Amino acid sequence: MTRMREVLALALLVALALPTASATQAVPEIYLYVNDFVGVLTLDEIDALDNICYELDSLTSDEIAIVIVETTQPEGIDTFAVELFEASGIGKEGDDNGVLVLVSVAEEMWRIEVGYGLEGILNDAKVGTIGRENLEPYLATGDYYAGVFYTLEALVNELISEPGRINEDGYDIELLRIDYWQLALAIGVLVGVGILTRGRVFFWIGAILTRGRFGGGRSGGGGAKGRF
Repeated sequence: MTRMREVLALALLVALALPTASATQAVPEIYLYVNDFVGVLTLDEIDALDNICYELDSLTSDEIAIVIVETTQPEGIDTFAVELFEASGIGKEGDDNGVLVLVSVAEEMWRIEVGYGLEGILNDAKVGTIGRENLEPYLATGDYYAGVFYTLEALVNELISEPGRINEDGYDIELLRIDYWQLALAIGVLVGVGILTRGRVFFWIGAILTRGRFGGGRSGGGGAKGRF
């Protein structure tokens, strides 16, 4: 009997330990800019959204990440959004000018997380209105692309409407000291790839040289959430 009690006690301890070991869901690795882990967007839709994010990044250096997941459990959407934002470093380091648009399909929930540097433009009330007016109506009918598109459009309009935020000087690219023929070859390849990727190669190169993802921004804890 004593032996049986010991076995049962051990089994109970193991059973209690298992949920603890698997309770935390690792946040996914995300990249510039649109990340659909469920498959509700087509490749053309992802490309269209990605282009908008790229243009915003070019104009203002603001980074918007769009992430669609099956669920954010067991953490819940608030904790999941903060962890994903911090782990990915959305926004430029020092500017903290990132925005995360997170959609959880199974939970039928959304959250827009805003970086420290953009809280003055995208305050909680404004972000909540954007989500309710643009995300919720379309997500409720299963039209994920329209919901994300109009939400992204509203966010971009807010960000570029602020005076003095559009970068008119472009980006400076420093070249290494190399031989003339190597320079010509490198420029030719870079221009060719740049044309094929519509300029996004320069952002990919920057991402690879940093963390392979976004620029190292921080979440401000601000934003809004809702259901659809």
